[in-house]
Amino acid sequence: MNMAQKYILLITTAFSIVTIVHIFCDKNHSGERKGRYYFPRWKKAVPNITCHNSHKSLNNDALPSVEDKSFIPKSKSIFFHETSCRGGVDSRQACAVESAARANPDWEVYLLFNAPVSDAMLKKSCLVKLLQYSNVRLARIHAASFSKGSAVQQIVRSKLPHSRYPVEHSADIMRMLTLHRWGGLSLDLDMLVAKSFNNLPENWIVKETVKELSTGAMAFSREGIGHNFTGEVLKEMSKKYDNKSWSGNSPLIIQNVLRRYCNRTVDKYGFCNGVNIFRHDMFYPIHYASTALYFEVKPLNLTYEPYTYHLWNALTEIYDVHPNSTYARLARKYCPKIYRMYATSFGV
Repeated sequence: MNMAQKYILLITTAFSIVTIVHIFCDKNHSGERKGRYYFPRWKKAVPNITCHNSHKSLNNDALPSVEDKSFIPKSKSIFFHETSCRGGVDSRQACAVESAARANPDWEVYLLFNAPVSDAMLKKSCLVKLLQYSNVRLARIHAASFSKGSAVQQIVRSKLPHSRYPVEHSADIMRMLTLHRWGGLSLDLDMLVAKSFNNLPENWIVKETVKELSTGAMAFSREGIGHNFTGEVLKEMSKKYDNKSWSGNSPLIIQNVLRRYCNRTVDKYGFCNGVNIFRHDMFYPIHYASTALYFEVKPLNLTYEPYTYHLWNALTEIYDVHPNSTYARLARKYCPKIYRMYATSFGV
């Protein structure tokens, strides 16, 4: 081996070591390395969004920006938002994205991060598996510039950092800004998709329970009724934002706007001035009081196939995923690549 070859080997080795150290020293997770992949064990997301406006010049930010002029999602797009400062996703979240991509191959599926995602995380974690689907896209949102000129600009710039629930409130606002700008379909990262959305109308929202609306799954068009509706929601957010309320800045505000659109209470299903209100069992087949059913070693015995299974991550993160549990069976069926990648570590 000549000196030039030794030099190249030294540089390559050093780069690999730096990459591994960068991944393992991230304050948001610990983890283990198996072969070529790294499996983060994410810590609970802390109520801190200081990463939201960090820029590529200051961070190892490997993703394209949604603010680029070339970023133009088509109308058949599904959006997921990760608004914590983790800079990656866990196995359950990745499962949601894969399931959407598999069930809707003719849709573009976007996983949008408010935090920088490092080159190491992009090339060594489960994001590699997601990008094996030709319809999956990853991109970065810079919250301040993304909200510029919108009704919620001042909330994003001056009020979100002081919120009691900044990660959750950021998600509420980002998903509505996204639908207002591009139209499409928005899903929470704890939604496991079971079938295509192709037969659904352009504008719809779902009941979470018989009485309550949800923002975990909804769709609005980029023009016409959908665009007008999301615009009204953003205006309402700008007037009634409450930095201490867990759910008052999205479901309740949307419910108020929808009530005006319908000129009646919204406790009924059906069609309302261009917006469809779907039954809760179409997307939320298991009530939040019965979430343990997903983790039991027995079938759900549903008599129908819902569009999604909502896993209620905030309530179910305490449960281990037994290989014979309902959740594991659903994951093997709807997100097989992610499930195989994590195997017995899935859901941890």
